[in-house]
Amino acid sequence: MTVAVGLFVATAFGAAACGDTGGESTGGGGGDGKFNRPITLVVPFTPGSGSDQAARLVSPVLEKGLGVQFPVINVPGATGNTGMTKLLQSRPSETIASVPADTFATVTAGTSTFKLEDIKPICRISLAPSFIWINTKGKYKSWDDLSQAAKAKPDTVTVATVGQGGIDDIMLGALAQKGFKFRTVPFAENSERKGALLSNDVDALYEQSGDVKENIDGGQFIPVLMFGSEKQKGLKGDYTLSSDVGVTEVIDQYRGLYANAKMPDNEVDAVAEACAAVEDDPKYTEFQERTLEQEGGFMPRSEFEAYVEESLGKMEKLGKQYGVYE
Repeated sequence: MTVAVGLFVATAFGAAACGDTGGESTGGGGGDGKFNRPITLVVPFTPGSGSDQAARLVSPVLEKGLGVQFPVINVPGATGNTGMTKLLQSRPSETIASVPADTFATVTAGTSTFKLEDIKPICRISLAPSFIWINTKGKYKSWDDLSQAAKAKPDTVTVATVGQGGIDDIMLGALAQKGFKFRTVPFAENSERKGALLSNDVDALYEQSGDVKENIDGGQFIPVLMFGSEKQKGLKGDYTLSSDVGVTEVIDQYRGLYANAKMPDNEVDAVAEACAAVEDDPKYTEFQERTLEQEGGFMPRSEFEAYVEESLGKMEKLGKQYGVYE
């Protein structure tokens, strides 16, 4: 399957740059970049997930900046696509969404329920590396144990992932080309993935550190491989870097805020301006440190649009290169 990501992105961001709102805005926007009604912040994953925690910290920052409430609602399902449907079916000036890169991988996989021209990026709010984790009471005790088994018996060592055709599959596909062939077991929700590893129903888990922080602190999970070339600040453990096993090009896991493409640009800009205060918010800074996210996670709208385009292009390229997308 060939996915014309570049065309989708160019169409989406070209329309945004021209101020094409797809029709009149209805709802809380005052037409001058000011709002007079609450703006719902949709989280397309379950309460307590990393996306949910981040959104609930961003919400009060946006409220302070714009002077209206930002109630958070969870609309999980279909790797975030159910939440995106909620965004697009709601009044454009009264709803935005906090969405991780996993959801945008469904666009490159051809399984999304939305197109890129349906949305406008607002700002990036976080950036984090991904890891492979094992249960300290599981069968395998280190990356050497896990990787040797994956080499000796291809497709028998199982890894819990977020969904077929996603970033997890792409990066595990990169490992497969180096001889480490794992079998992916997709679960829709973070709690299901963690539960599968806790019960040893799977051998490993692909996840970011913030989403398993309580399991790290409880001594249940330890990292064995990080996708990147520099170790994560604040994370203890004797884990291997993907660059050490020949996987040097990785896909960043990030979260961003997005608007319906029908929200006028001046309103999107107003939300983006309020979002900038997240970078210096003490509570959000503490959250990022606690969840071991990378420094410099915030990115303004002026840079974020191009970043999303670059990220999606990389997903498509590597997905094809590693045999995830035909």
